[in-house]
Amino acid sequence: MTSRKPSEDLRVEVWMRDLSPPPGDPRKNVLSRLRAFEAEGFVDEVSVRVWGKNVTVSREEDDEGRTVIRERVSEFQRWAERNGHSLEPAFRWRDQSSMVSEGRNEVIRLPLQCLAVYADDNLVAVFPCSMNGETNTVGDCLARLEMGDFDRIQKERETGPSDRA
Repeated sequence: MTSRKPSEDLRVEVWMRDLSPPPGDPRKNVLSRLRAFEAEGFVDEVSVRVWGKNVTVSREEDDEGRTVIRERVSEFQRWAERNGHSLEPAFRWRDQSSMVSEGRNEVIRLPLQCLAVYADDNLVAVFPCSMNGETNTVGDCLARLEMGDFDRIQKERETGPSDRA
């Protein structure tokens, strides 16, 4: 890893479909690298959350877990809109028929793994996402963490953008 000054308030939230991926699954390597970044001070905190395969958009039959997931996805959407990114194709909005009723529900298909990077409690990046047809992957996030890219974002937040006279 490159040598750099660690960030003071940089945290990564990992969202996964299942808490324990099967042996050999690349998601385990991602978690291991993030834990190493945390141990070496590249990030202050890594938390892992489980969100399943889908979440309904409707708030009917709501429980606390689905509410948290829905709120997080909404936060990711707002970030993407503000920054000219898209969450698709990793996140997919679609209609799904119900086996219980005749109606259809709009659901969000969630990615296998998603990383949300926060600096001083401000969401600064979501992976995977896309921009201009290019996908920014979870691996891209790990590379940017290692290079200290998010520290530069945090520093700009604290001091403002540099003057270019």
